[in-house]
Amino acid sequence: MSPDETAVPDGMNPAVRLHQRGRAELEFLAAHRAALAPLRARVRAVVEGVPEVAAWEGDPTAPIEGLRAAADRAVADRPEQAVVGAALRWNRRSLTPRAVAAFTERRAELGELAAAPDPTAILDRGQEAVPRYWKYEFHGTEGGWDGHAHMGFVHHELVYRYLLVPAYGDIFRQRGAVAAAAPRDRYSAICDLGCGTGQYTLKLAQTYPDAAITGVDLSTASLRYAQRRAADRGLAWTLVRAPAEDTGLPEGGFDLVTSFILLHELPPHAIRAVFAEAFRLLAPGGDLVFSDVTPYRRRAGHQAWLDDWDAENGNEPWWRTAATADLVAVAEAAGFTDVRQEPLGPGNYPWLTIARRPAHPGQEAA
Repeated sequence: MSPDETAVPDGMNPAVRLHQRGRAELEFLAAHRAALAPLRARVRAVVEGVPEVAAWEGDPTAPIEGLRAAADRAVADRPEQAVVGAALRWNRRSLTPRAVAAFTERRAELGELAAAPDPTAILDRGQEAVPRYWKYEFHGTEGGWDGHAHMGFVHHELVYRYLLVPAYGDIFRQRGAVAAAAPRDRYSAICDLGCGTGQYTLKLAQTYPDAAITGVDLSTASLRYAQRRAADRGLAWTLVRAPAEDTGLPEGGFDLVTSFILLHELPPHAIRAVFAEAFRLLAPGGDLVFSDVTPYRRRAGHQAWLDDWDAENGNEPWWRTAATADLVAVAEAAGFTDVRQEPLGPGNYPWLTIARRPAHPGQEAA
C-alpha cells in the first residue's frame, strides 16, 4: 500500500494526495535506498573489522580523521561501497526535482493546502541579514530551502512522508521528546531557532500550551508553511525570517530558547554566535535546550565513520565540526551555567545540550 492509502504520519496533512506518477517516483526513490541495505551490511562488516574502528569507543580522544582514513582504506576497493556511494548520490540529486515535479502535477489542489494565510505577517530582517552560509544547498536540496516557492510544503509533506518516515520511523516523536526534556513543566515565552516548517514548534506548542511561541528561520518558504500548519490547528505563532545568531528580537524576552537539529547546519563561528544570541534572548533564569547530532566520541566506531562519510557525501559541510565541537565550553563562554549534555534516543541521538542563564548576572541560578 502507498503512503496515500495508509495512516498519515504524525504531523502531516491527511488531505495531501499525489497523482500516480509522482507517487510512484517518490516510492521508487524510497525503495531504491532501502534496497542498498544488504550492500551496506557487507560494508559494515568490513569496517567493523578495522582495528582503529574496533577500538574507537574506548578512546574518546581519538581523532575522526584517523578513523576515516583507516576505514576508507579498508573499503576503497570494495564494489559494495562504490555502488552504495554512487546510488546515494544519484538518489539525492533526484529527490528534490522529483518531489517538485510531483507537487507541480497537482499544483492546483496542493497549492491551496500549502498557501500561507497571511505571509505579510511574517517579520523579515531583510536580505542584508542573510549570512553567506545560507547559500549552500543543505542536504542536496536543489536550489536550497527557498529553491521553490512552496519548498516548505514539498519537503515536509512529500520528502518526509515518502522517504524519511519510511526510512527512519516516527521522527516526529523525537521532537516531542526533546520538547519535554526542558527542565520545567511550564514556560510563558518560547523561541524556536531554526524552526523550519514548524515540526518541532508544534511539539513545543503541544507540550507547553500556555506559552507564546516565536519561530525563527532563514527560509521564507518554510516559514510560510509553518504559518499555514499553525493556522490549521488554531495556533498563532510569531514567525521571523532571520538568522538564528542575529534574530533582532528583544533582549530577555523568553524563558526558553531551543532548537532541534540546527547547529550542524552552521559553521563554527555561527554556532558560537547562536549560543551568544540565545543567552541574550533569555530572561535571567531562563533555559536553553539545543538538540543536535551525536558527538563522534559517543558513537560506535562504524557509526562514527558512517556519520562522517555520509556527511561528506550528503551536502553536510559542517557536520564534522558540530560532532567534534565542545558545546559545553561554547555554552559556558556565552555565559551559561548548569550546563549538561545527555542522549535522548538510540545511538545517543539526538544529543542534548541543556543550560541556564544565571538568575543574576555573574551568579548561579537558584
